[in-house]
Amino acid sequence: FRTNQYMGDYRIDGDKARIIFRDHEYPDGDRVRILHNDQVIQPNVLLVERFVGLTIALVPGFNKIDFQALNQGSSGPNTAELRVFDENGISLAAHKWNLSTGSIATMIIVKEGEEIAPK
Repeated sequence: FRTNQYMGDYRIDGDKARIIFRDHEYPDGDRVRILHNDQVIQPNVLLVERFVGLTIALVPGFNKIDFQALNQGSSGPNTAELRVFDENGISLAAHKWNLSTGSIATMIIVKEGEEIAPK
């Protein structure tokens, strides 16, 4: 559990991604920090039993999403399940992690650009 985890890269055509997450084990106080392209967008999120989440406005090209374990709750490691959807509700990914404090789970969402029509 003491290493970072890479959850893959995914391509999306839309402008937004919906990410939902929950503690997939016993809800014991696990907390995470969420970053988008190295900028903190949620500094301290408590993982609970039910899915909660956020919508991220994507920039063209690469969008790095990091989930940094702030603790390991009362019974480590920091455990979570997450699901990623495009703006139409289509599922792109589903993952679980088991992280030690300070470790990071990372995914890349590539926002595909609009095609330019030939002249």
